[in-house]
Amino acid sequence: MCLVGRVGNTPMSGSFADGFARSRAGDWARKAQGMLAGFPDGAAGRAAGLIVACYEGGGKVLACGNGGSAMEAQHLVAELVGKFERDRASLPALALHHNPASLTAIANDYGYDNAFAHQVDALGSPGDVLVAISTSGDSENTVRAVLTAREKGVVTVGYLGGNGRGGRLGDLVDVPVFLDAQDTATVQVGHLVLTHAICGLVEEALFPNKAVFLDRDGTLIVNRHYGSDPEKIELLGGVVEGLLKLREAGYKLVLVSNQSGVARGYFDELAVARMHDRLQRMLDPHGAALDGLEYCPHHPEGITHPYAIECACRKPAPGMLRRAARKHGVNLSASWMVGDIEADIEAGHRAGVRSVLVGPEESPVPPDYRATDFTDAALHILESSAETHGTSEQSTAGLGS
Repeated sequence: MCLVGRVGNTPMSGSFADGFARSRAGDWARKAQGMLAGFPDGAAGRAAGLIVACYEGGGKVLACGNGGSAMEAQHLVAELVGKFERDRASLPALALHHNPASLTAIANDYGYDNAFAHQVDALGSPGDVLVAISTSGDSENTVRAVLTAREKGVVTVGYLGGNGRGGRLGDLVDVPVFLDAQDTATVQVGHLVLTHAICGLVEEALFPNKAVFLDRDGTLIVNRHYGSDPEKIELLGGVVEGLLKLREAGYKLVLVSNQSGVARGYFDELAVARMHDRLQRMLDPHGAALDGLEYCPHHPEGITHPYAIECACRKPAPGMLRRAARKHGVNLSASWMVGDIEADIEAGHRAGVRSVLVGPEESPVPPDYRATDFTDAALHILESSAETHGTSEQSTAGLGS
């Protein structure tokens, strides 16, 4: 079959059509390449810094734009709420076009020019960041959103275009980021790259740490059925040495423990606190005290109010790991979960960390590694870290000898 294309009213053969398409595709790519050669590194870094400061202060990011810029606002929000390159705790962000009921109600009652400003007024708080996206910098609804943000104490970033002018928004936003191109399509390519640059910088700044999440009973200490007597805590062999080597390799050490005995009425949270205080006092003289202690007191079959509930923190749910990741700035992609039962392994997998199963119990959810004891678990993590990052073998010295 003969393929025929057209340029205007002129038919052309398939081979000529292919060549024409290739040359035009190259034109678009070269335009984008030329724009990115002058990518505004400094302004992108300042924008990312504002967003980092916002999140460190407990704030959120709002984003708005029209058409393709609305999609870029949604793209930015998706990377912040979900993840960009690192599994980690979620970051609060909202695209202002995303709720069609609010958008159309405001537009119907107050005009489309106010569709974003009303939402900024309702949702914005001092210390938040508004990212206003406009290739021209003159979209009226985006301009009004920025003016409202300034009144609310919301910091503003502009995704803009066009030779460092950026229309009206260029003079209004706190950090204007200009992508130097005259046509909308090429500016939008730059905005996509800008989103990726900002999200990468934000993740690196807020989640720089790696961690080993540690089950308690049967992993760090001898498992005593619903144990709550601090004087009966007995560290398992190799735990102190393993924790020290993991810390030397740069890992945060965070305990994540199910304590359903609280919900079941066997002991209270004060008893859990006494157990953990005793554990820390046993580890501290060796320099192996844990960096964080998370526990879940809930169980849906419990008898004690308010603990007898279904929750998001009881392993195999990943809630404790994600909570700790936010507290300690943990990059879950670079982290591990060490435990002795299936619930530990599943919690690790659901949180996005690698897992090690210690001891004889079987797990239908396969761990990344099966260890005979804590020494073996620590050694595997250290060797995997060395292989991944090219670190020195010094960190494994003294383990398993």
